[in-house]
Amino acid sequence: GFKQIGYLFLVSDEKALRGFETRIALQKRFGVDVRVITPKDAQAIVPALRVDDLIAAVWGPQDGLAGPAEVTQGFAKRARELGAGIVEGVEVTAIDVAGGKVRGVRTTQGEIASPVVVNAAGPTAARVGRLAGVSVAVFPRRRHIFFTEPFPELPGPVPLTTDHASSFYFRKEMEQVLLSPGDVEDIGQDQIVPMDWAKLDETVTKAVHRLPLIERAKISGGWAGLRPLTPDDHAILGPAPGVEGFFLAVGFGGHGFQHSPMTGRMVAEWILDGKPSMDLSLFNPARFGKDARLGDAHKDKPDAE
Repeated sequence: GFKQIGYLFLVSDEKALRGFETRIALQKRFGVDVRVITPKDAQAIVPALRVDDLIAAVWGPQDGLAGPAEVTQGFAKRARELGAGIVEGVEVTAIDVAGGKVRGVRTTQGEIASPVVVNAAGPTAARVGRLAGVSVAVFPRRRHIFFTEPFPELPGPVPLTTDHASSFYFRKEMEQVLLSPGDVEDIGQDQIVPMDWAKLDETVTKAVHRLPLIERAKISGGWAGLRPLTPDDHAILGPAPGVEGFFLAVGFGGHGFQHSPMTGRMVAEWILDGKPSMDLSLFNPARFGKDARLGDAHKDKPDAE
């Protein structure tokens, strides 16, 4: 289920603060409880923080987390109850397109005829797009997370806390602490994600700067995954240009789980009603050309703002 832990951003410079203030104004118009607080206020929320080099923090007390596996299984259970069929362990090898329209998909277990195909393939979205002859500007980039042995010296609850200047973030998971350097790395893969243990040194350096007591913790393990980035940091959502019946719901930059309930609703409205009930022009798939690339700004840019 949903666990409310809060979301805390730590801000070190005026330019970053102005950017946050712009986003906060938009969020408040939609009723989101988010506010700028002082460094001392941030330290009151997480007493172990070093705050002497901060100018402000941004606090969202109502934010929280849920288990992606559990939520996905919940979606699947309800879909089956409503008559959907879910086939696992099957690879799509081709998307049949004729006369500019989707006709179906070919898989390792046979063909499925369908006038509609939705590409929601996360980091592999570009590869799936190519099966239909569509260029999809999604670029997978590696991100590491390490975790400590049980570390009661950092008392909970602890919100997800991001150091905007360094991209480092952390939170507690039971009695362990999750730590990420906020890395953004092209490894030339969209599926296989090897760990780079050299990233641990970078993570520890950033962690000790912002959370000095973490120096006493022992690292127990870690993992790496891929975040599907786009050139403008916005998702790609809607009908693919040039192929009728091929819809894109990709490029959420690692936040697709967070946005999935509304994304599913909007795609369903597009398919069933011909258009969504919200203005989604910001996410128009046609905004990128075939030669779209990620800029260098993504190398050091924190996510989840």
